[in-house]
Amino acid sequence: MGILEEIADEVKKLKTLDDMLKIAISIEEQNRDFYQEKVSKIKNVSVTKLYSYLAREEGKHAEYLRNYQKNKIVLDIDSKTPDFKPVFDAEFTNERLHEIGVYLAALRLERKTEYFYMQLSKRTDNTALREFFDKLASIERGHYELIDGFLEYATQFRMQT
Repeated sequence: MGILEEIADEVKKLKTLDDMLKIAISIEEQNRDFYQEKVSKIKNVSVTKLYSYLAREEGKHAEYLRNYQKNKIVLDIDSKTPDFKPVFDAEFTNERLHEIGVYLAALRLERKTEYFYMQLSKRTDNTALREFFDKLASIERGHYELIDGFLEYATQFRMQT
């Protein structure tokens, strides 16, 4: 069984909306912590800016979810991706290879979180809440694509002239 099927099975086990929200908040907080930890270990300025942005985003998602949990009001989700213009060295270093591993871990993290929200969306009959989960899934997809763009740029073939 693949990881996405495991997520779908775990979501099916959640009995109440409160259970779903608790898990979602926990996931967002874990994602935030993952990015914050990586910021402290990576020296590349472009990468630290990306991960700082993603940590703030995941923290905001946890707050949106907490707000819904407390007030049962879906807030308008604000997510604007800054203009990242990464500048990478022409050659890979051992440190860069570590950064690429972190990119790959981040891709998996964002994809799993996106899929989790897609599954939550399918589980609710509340239209506003379904749209909320769909929006969160869409934002996570945007994070995935952003990281994928950095990864593509970092690993593209460069001809030395």
